Amino acid sequence: MKCAVLAAALLVCAFAAGAAEPSWNDIVAAANGEGLVLVHGGPGKLYSEVMTEGFRAAYPGIKIDFNGASGRDAIPKIMREREAGIYNLDVYVGGTPSILQALLPAGAFAPLRPALVAPEVQDDKAWYGGLFGAWMDKAGAHVLGFEATVSAVLVVNWDFVSHDDLKTYDDLMKPQFAGKIVWDDPRLPGQGVASAQTLLINFGADYLKRLYAGQKIVYVANPRQNAEWVVRGQYPIGIATAFEELAPFQQQGLGKAIAVFDAKLEHPTVGPGFGTVSLMDKAPHPNAAKVYINWLLSRAGQTDWGKTGHNSRRLDVPHARPELFPVPGTRYVDDQNEENIPSREEAAGLAKQLIPISQ
Repeated sequence: MKCAVLAAALLVCAFAAGAAEPSWNDIVAAANGEGLVLVHGGPGKLYSEVMTEGFRAAYPGIKIDFNGASGRDAIPKIMREREAGIYNLDVYVGGTPSILQALLPAGAFAPLRPALVAPEVQDDKAWYGGLFGAWMDKAGAHVLGFEATVSAVLVVNWDFVSHDDLKTYDDLMKPQFAGKIVWDDPRLPGQGVASAQTLLINFGADYLKRLYAGQKIVYVANPRQNAEWVVRGQYPIGIATAFEELAPFQQQGLGKAIAVFDAKLEHPTVGPGFGTVSLMDKAPHPNAAKVYINWLLSRAGQTDWGKTGHNSRRLDVPHARPELFPVPGTRYVDDQNEENIPSREEAAGLAKQLIPISQ
């Protein structure tokens, strides 16, 4: 009788353990049964290709429905749908400030740690700072950064600008550069306000005010237009010009003299750009979501991510811009995490205050 009771108890424990921790193969099988994963990612054709093609090849049994709308367009839609009890998203990949201020407080995310089950993903040695070294939310539970690109505030087309004339950030204030600068609109969420935030952190509000108001800067919300103007030299100094938009021009042999402005900053910043991942609460395809997230954070997925021109935090993949990968021992400000939202809001607020609506 005792043996029978003991055997039954062991069977119950084994069943409970198995139910609590399904194997990776079990998760993949369940994901194939769901047959679909709904993913939000970075805007533009390049992100769409990078974030879908490798996954489709690796998991042909799971269809991927990808939405690459910018966060400023996607988040209001997600919020409206959730308020109506509609859950049309499994995985959110994107820039953090807007999601930390909207989706996170709304309870839109499920805890991420339990979803990271693939051994290749869990290997701390494969990641700069360890796998969990770049949580964007204070709780360290919902929004994980997988990219580490040192912020490049601006690029310069040196075919149109003399190195002798532009050596420091103070040189941007020279009269000769008035009307020569294009800036991804810092009044909006995105790279433009991130560059503004870096300038604010390093040089203070007065510097930022003078730059906003005094240099006849052209502000544009179209990243491709920003890049094209820099390439053509119409505005040879590009603040927050997107690497992924410059790449097609440079592949055609255009804009080869464009380079990151490398003047030193006392407080360099680093951020994940569009490279953070979250698991949606009430995901309609929870197993497929786990498979996608683990693929994205795998060596293969992060190798694909490098095609965007940004650096993965993985140490075992090629870095698209090794000159912008964090240097060990250097202290960086993570400009996109929850603690640094106030400085980003200040930079955006100054832009809204000082840049005329007509621009």
